[in-house]
Amino acid sequence: MTNTAVPFPACEHRKYSFSITNSEELPSNDETTNSTPNYSSMSPVRSTESNENSSISSSFFKPITKHILSTRTDFKSSSSMPSSSDSSPKMRSSTTIPSDLNHLPKLQKQTSTAMTPTPETIDVNFNFDATYLQVRELAHINCNYFSQQKNDICRKFERLLTQLLHSLELTLPLIRYLIDNFHHFDYSPEIRANGYRTLVVSHGHACLRTLDILRQVDVKRAGILFNLMHSSKLFQDLNSWTKVLTSMQHMLSFAVKILGVTDKKSLYIDVTQVPMDIELDYFKIVAFDSENFFGSTCGFQFAQSLETMITFILAGLAAYHETYNRSIPFAAASLATAPKYILFPEQRAAKCGAIFRDCDYLFCKSFWNLVEHDFIKRGSRYIAPNVTVSKYFRIGPQPIVIDSIIIPPPTASADVDEPNEPPAGNIGSGSDSPTSSGTMQSKQFVNIKLLSHEMREGMDKLPLKKSDFETSSKKILPMSDQLLMHIHGGGFIATSSTTHEVYLKPWALGLEIPIVSVDYSLAPEYPFPRAIEECFYAYAWILKNASKLGWTGKTLLLVGDSAGGNLITVVTIKAIEAGLRKPDGIICFYTPFLLRYSISPSRLMAVMDPLLNTGFLWRCLAAYTGIKSDDQLVSPTVSGNSTPEKQRKIDSTRASPNQIVSEEEDIPEPTKLEVKDIYHARLAEIMGSRQAYFLRKLRESPLPSHPHMSPLCASDDILRQFPTTHLVPCARDPFIDDNVEFARRLRTLNVPHHLVVVDEWPHGYLDYGFAANDLEQYNTGIMIMLQNIVQQSNR
Repeated sequence: MTNTAVPFPACEHRKYSFSITNSEELPSNDETTNSTPNYSSMSPVRSTESNENSSISSSFFKPITKHILSTRTDFKSSSSMPSSSDSSPKMRSSTTIPSDLNHLPKLQKQTSTAMTPTPETIDVNFNFDATYLQVRELAHINCNYFSQQKNDICRKFERLLTQLLHSLELTLPLIRYLIDNFHHFDYSPEIRANGYRTLVVSHGHACLRTLDILRQVDVKRAGILFNLMHSSKLFQDLNSWTKVLTSMQHMLSFAVKILGVTDKKSLYIDVTQVPMDIELDYFKIVAFDSENFFGSTCGFQFAQSLETMITFILAGLAAYHETYNRSIPFAAASLATAPKYILFPEQRAAKCGAIFRDCDYLFCKSFWNLVEHDFIKRGSRYIAPNVTVSKYFRIGPQPIVIDSIIIPPPTASADVDEPNEPPAGNIGSGSDSPTSSGTMQSKQFVNIKLLSHEMREGMDKLPLKKSDFETSSKKILPMSDQLLMHIHGGGFIATSSTTHEVYLKPWALGLEIPIVSVDYSLAPEYPFPRAIEECFYAYAWILKNASKLGWTGKTLLLVGDSAGGNLITVVTIKAIEAGLRKPDGIICFYTPFLLRYSISPSRLMAVMDPLLNTGFLWRCLAAYTGIKSDDQLVSPTVSGNSTPEKQRKIDSTRASPNQIVSEEEDIPEPTKLEVKDIYHARLAEIMGSRQAYFLRKLRESPLPSHPHMSPLCASDDILRQFPTTHLVPCARDPFIDDNVEFARRLRTLNVPHHLVVVDEWPHGYLDYGFAANDLEQYNTGIMIMLQNIVQQSNR
C-alpha cells in the first residue's frame, strides 16, 4: 500500500517544541522534551492498521495537511517562539483549486505528487516553555510595579495578577502529569490525538493570549494616559483571560483526577467506577466555569478567522433567547437591543452561560432551526453553487424486498402530542412537494433529496419537473458507477439536507456522482429509533431502485457529519444484522460514537465550546432518547433482532466496550439508597433541582448504551464485518475521543480503516465554509479527499 499526500490549498505550518522545562519547579522529561522529529527519516505514515489485502488503497491517507492554529495577529509578532517557527516552509497543493465550484475539475486519473509525511498530532511540537516562563515573569514584574503604587486601579491590577500567578502555579504540575501520560491514549506513535492533549494545548493558546495582554500592560503602565485611556480595557481583557486560565485549571485538575481512576487503556471511564466527589466536580465545572469562555475570549481554541462568526452566533443566541416565545412587540424591542451582546462581551457571557445551563431542548431545536427559515434558505442560494438536478421526493410505504430480505417501512410512532402533518407528495404518485427534516412525517414515508451535477440515464423514471432543474443541460450522461448516500447532522433535533447544501452541492459538482441525502424525522417529536428506521429504509430503497437514481449499483458510499455520522454507522450495523448488502465504505465527520452517559477528557472541551456546549449536548441526547421536558421518560421499542428487547448495559468489569451483558435487576440496599440520595441532593445544590432531576433521568436511561445509539457498544462480531471506514474527527471537538476509541476497536478487529485528524476547526466546520476563506479552502481540500475515496473505491 503506497501513500501519497492529499493536495490542499497553501497553508502555513508553525513548528513548536511541546515541553515544559522550567527546572526550578518541574523536572524535565526526556520523552516529552525531544526536539522536532526528523520526518524525512520516518517510514510513510499510515493512518490505518488494517488488512494489507484491503481492496481500497490508502493513497490519500497520509495525514491531511494540517493548518496548525496560528496565534492571533495581535500577538503573533511579539510571542517569543523559536526562530525555526518563522522559517517553516509553506505546504502548497500540487494542483490548482479553482474558486468557481460550478466548474470543478474532473477526477484525476493519477494520484497527487507525494509529499513528506508529518505526524497527525495535536500541536505535539508546540513549545509552551518560553510562553509559560514569560507569562510568569511578566506577571511578577507587573505585580511588583503595581504593588508599589497606591491608587485603586493599581491595587486591582495587583490582585488580579496575584490570582493569575496562583492559577499558573497550580496548573503547571497538572500539565506535566498529563504530558507524561499522553502516549497511553494516542491511536499510534504517528497519530497523536486525544482529549488530554487538546486540553493542554488549549491552555497553552490561552497563555499566549494572556502573554500579549501582559506585554501591553508592561509597555503602557507607566504612561501618562494609562489611567485615562488604557487601564480599563487592559484590565477587562486581563480579567477575562485570567478567568479562562482559572477555569481551565479546574478542567485540567479534573482530567488528572479521572486519569487517576482509569486503567490508562481507554479514554472513556465508567461513571460507576468514579468516586462521587470527582463526578460532582464535573458538574461544578459545567455550572460555574462555562460562562467564562463566552465573552471576549470566545472560540480562542479555534482558528482566528472564525472569531467573528462565533461572536455573532453567541450574540444571536443571547438575543434570540430574549425573543423566544414572546409577543411580537416585546420581541421587536428585544431584537433592537441585540447589538449590546456584541459590544459588551461580559453581558453576552453571562447570558449565554445561563442559556446553556438552564434552557430546554425545545429552545435548542428552535435556535438551530433558524437556518431553516425561508430568508436564510434564499440567502444560501448565493453561497452554494447550482447543480443540474435537485429533486425532493418521498418514498414508501411498501415494504422493500431484496434477496428475500424484507425491510419494512418505518413504524416507530411519533410523540402523541405532535401536530397534524402537512400533506406531501409521494414518488409513486408523482408529487414532489418540498419537505425537510423539520416537517411532520406520515408514519411510513421517508423524505429524501437527489442532487446530481448532470442528468443521467434512468433519472427520467423519476417524476422530474422543470423546478427540479437548477441549471439547464442537454446532456444525459451514462449511469454512474458510484453513488453517495448522505445523512445530515444537527444533534438529531435540527437542520435538514437543505441547510447542508453549502457543501453537498460542491460535492455533487466535484465528485460528479449522484448524491442522495436523507431528511429523517427529528426528535423530540420523533425520538429513537424513528430516525434509524427511516435512514435504513432509505438505504434499502436506494439499493432496490438504483437505476432511478442514475446509478449502476456498483459502489455505494455512506457519508455523514456529527449525528449523521452516527446514523450511517448504525445503518451499516443494521445492514450487517439483516444480512443485507453492506456499503462499500463509510465516511464519518466529527461523529459521536458513544451517546451513553460517560466521562472522557474531550467531553470537558464541551464546557468551553461555544458551538457544541455541554448543555446542548445533554438536551440533544435527552430529546433523542425520549426524555420529555415534563420529565416523563419515554421508552420506545427498539427494532432489530440482534439485541434482546431487555435493556442492556456495558459490563463495567471488562476493559473493552464490546462485551455486552444483560442488566441485572438489583434491589438497592439501604446503604446504596442513602449514597444515591446524597449524590442527587448534592447534584441539586450544584445544578438546581430541575436540572438535577433531568440529569438523573438521562443517566438512568438504558437506551444510550444500545448499539443502535452508541456504535462503540456494538459487538466484535458486528464490527468485524464493517467495510472500509474513514474517520475524520476534529482535534478541538468534544467527540475526538469517540473517534480515537472507535478507530482502536476497528484496529483490534483488523477492519480496514483510516483516521484523519483535522486540527484548528470547530465541530460542524463543513457548514461554515462561507465564514472564512481559509476554511472554505480547507473544505475544498476535504472534497478532494472524497474524490480520492471515490476513485480508490472504483478500482
